[in-house]
Amino acid sequence: MRLAALLIALLLAAPAAFGQGARIPTEAVDRFHAALRAKNTAGALSMLDRGLVVFEFGVVDPTVEAYGLRHMPWDMDLAGITTWKLETRRVGGEGNERWVLSTYRVTGKQTNGKLIDQTTLETVILRRSGELFRIVHFHWSTNDAAFQAEQQGQRTSEQAPPESEKK
Repeated sequence: MRLAALLIALLLAAPAAFGQGARIPTEAVDRFHAALRAKNTAGALSMLDRGLVVFEFGVVDPTVEAYGLRHMPWDMDLAGITTWKLETRRVGGEGNERWVLSTYRVTGKQTNGKLIDQTTLETVILRRSGELFRIVHFHWSTNDAAFQAEQQGQRTSEQAPPESEKK
């Protein structure tokens, strides 16, 4: 409940938080990752466009608020216990719409002791507003089928109604 109140307060301060961004698309992506690693909620939100849609391990967060409440805290926790080494990156687009395709080698250990050693694929679409780019979409997936299934299961169960509400 505290997290929800904090996120709502940050979103109400949107003119300040969303007034940030980056002049270069790759800078926005890298700042977003740095904010996740630092567990900097305001910093991560400042890189996201209000129209954000996230595709993450087979689950959709249709709004920036949904992502901030449901999955961003988990992403911050994972970023804090893993190392993301950039392996490849391609950038494209023109005008106000750009994309950044990256592959990372992600290593570390989950809180349950399971080792993480995988390639994570990331697609980021950015939009320029004024002189700054912000992320409007990102999609993460991995080559580790077991990790992908585990994360998809966790994220799907987070969105499912409690058993008492099912009929």
